Amino acid sequence: MSPEKNTEPKKPTPTPIAPTGDIKQGTIAKFMRKRTQLVGFETGLNKHTQYAIEFLDNAIDALESWWWKSKSRPRLRDSLDPEIIDQVKKKIEEEQFDSIALSKRLERDVRAGKAIELPPRKKDTIDESITDFRKFMMPLRPLLSKREPIVVMQLTEVQMPDLIPIDDEEGFKVYEFTCFDSGVGMVPADLEKFGIYLASSKSEKLRQTRGSQGFGAPSAFSDAQNTTGKPIFTISKRFDADVATASFFYTTTSNTKDYTGGPINLELPFNHGTYIRLHYLNIQYRRGYADIYCEMASLLNAHASIIFVDPYGTVNFYPRRVDIFPDEPKYAQPHPSSIRIGEFQDLLRETNEPDLKGFLVNAFVRLSDNKAKKIVSEASKDLRKRHLDSITLKTPTDSLSKIEVELLYRAFSNEEYIAPPTDTVVTVGEEVFEQTIKLAYKPDFTAAVTR
Repeated sequence: MSPEKNTEPKKPTPTPIAPTGDIKQGTIAKFMRKRTQLVGFETGLNKHTQYAIEFLDNAIDALESWWWKSKSRPRLRDSLDPEIIDQVKKKIEEEQFDSIALSKRLERDVRAGKAIELPPRKKDTIDESITDFRKFMMPLRPLLSKREPIVVMQLTEVQMPDLIPIDDEEGFKVYEFTCFDSGVGMVPADLEKFGIYLASSKSEKLRQTRGSQGFGAPSAFSDAQNTTGKPIFTISKRFDADVATASFFYTTTSNTKDYTGGPINLELPFNHGTYIRLHYLNIQYRRGYADIYCEMASLLNAHASIIFVDPYGTVNFYPRRVDIFPDEPKYAQPHPSSIRIGEFQDLLRETNEPDLKGFLVNAFVRLSDNKAKKIVSEASKDLRKRHLDSITLKTPTDSLSKIEVELLYRAFSNEEYIAPPTDTVVTVGEEVFEQTIKLAYKPDFTAAVTR
């Protein structure tokens, strides 16, 4: 008798799982989180200056953007009214105190074993922050009512013994940094991207600008969070919007935002602008760094009033000294002399132009139809020497072989080109600079030269 056959179905052979590999891809935010010193946020006296640099640059850009975009510009006097300067400065000074002297006194009392009383630590709530913002804005009303272009930065040493020991042997202190500008402001969509690495309104086009890569504010936010663990508070109102947007947030290593409050819409007593408040850890502030930077920046930006309040409670007021803004720099196409083979290949891959003529003439400045014809002709000669087919001005840009691109670039780079147009760079101007220096320092002699 024959044995019974096994009728059970065969089990399918499992598909082998592909190994995942050992290389992991990180994010730019995670990389920069612990490397903010690469862009200037390294512990030391210059760190205070770096905060002033990053946010003052952003603020001046915002003021100029508002001026260039607005259809209803205010009529500015030749320079800021001295009466308004005195009025605003006096009101700001009434709210100030020497936070460094207070800190040193508390440290002495602690070392002497004395009992000390600290003001209650503020809660990180959006309502309290909005209240603080309203108090901050009160002295600025005479300037805001006249729609003056202003930037206000304030640095205060704060006591947070539950965060950093008050007698810390390293001498680190917690600083509250606040910045307001009456510039163009941000819509909620832009405010959501503000502080995210590589998020910038200026990185895609070539133009004279103070910054374009989206590293400054994100690195400041990273340093602030790294050293204090406190969130960032922002309020912004676009010049053509009806309401402002406020939010409390952390930026994350995945290059996103984690909101702890808001975003919420609200009505506030200013037409447009942006307000930022954060906290960071550093050695004790000393005069001669951030304050000097603000003074020098005011000379090159005489079309705006800059106010810097230091931790000693000193109000440094650098008033607007001219009634004209610089012209808006024009966007420029790349100049052929600055292009290398890799960038040339990238531009070819990314172009929307259907043929070589359109690519050469429209992708670069100072490259005419005749110049494009000559470049293609020279590249074709080299191709024929290699017994290859010629290319023409009508050759599709997406059909070029590797050797065709290389020979095209050789012909392209061997040409001589007219220098780029000068309207892409806007100088301060000799007359404006001389006037600024005279008003600021009253020297016996001034002279300025534009190169």
